[in-house]
Amino acid sequence: MKAPLGKLAIVSLIVIVLLTSCGMEQPTQSSNLDYKEVKTMVVDILKTEEAQKAIQSGPSGGGGGSMQAQSLTMQQQEQLRTAVKDTLVSPEYEKVLDKVMKDPKFAGEFAKAVSKENKQILKALMKDPEYQKDFGDIVKSPDMMKSYLDMVKTPEYRKQLQTVMKDAMNSPLFKLEVMDLLGKVVKEELQPKEKGKEGQKKGGEKQGGGESGGSEEEGGSSEG
Repeated sequence: MKAPLGKLAIVSLIVIVLLTSCGMEQPTQSSNLDYKEVKTMVVDILKTEEAQKAIQSGPSGGGGGSMQAQSLTMQQQEQLRTAVKDTLVSPEYEKVLDKVMKDPKFAGEFAKAVSKENKQILKALMKDPEYQKDFGDIVKSPDMMKSYLDMVKTPEYRKQLQTVMKDAMNSPLFKLEVMDLLGKVVKEELQPKEKGKEGQKKGGEKQGGGESGGSEEEGGSSEG
């Protein structure tokens, strides 16, 4: 969930800057901002190249955003939350997000972030005694086992499993892991062969040395 929160923070920061800048430039006007105007401005900003680069690079350090957020009124904060919420689910932002997610580097980092957090959650649950007991009771339940066996036999489950496997194969993180694994396998396969060749070479040298030594001894005895 870190990556989605990062995008939300970026969008929030954009809107905060818009709101605060409008307030600084027009101090005599009312602080009530039109919601549709805010939403339109955010969508337009998200379509720019700068915004897409900011989304890809993720949020950077600094506490300026929180300081600006504190200067907003309650009404402005509510408008900000509503604008950001509707912007994130709007078709325009969905197109922008889809384009960003197709970037291999961003997709890989996003997958790593989600995988890491899910793994941490699962580890925390597995350490919880109550969760362990409940999970063990569920797994050991005869009804559960029967239901599971019946489920894996269904065409729907197999079709879904194939879909999951295809999605996994298309995952940038999965591809990286497969490439690393293949690299290790190839390396392990090559090492014994190289050692075997070196052993054969050394054995041949020793054998050649022994034969030459034996011939010299035979020559010396014949001369005597």
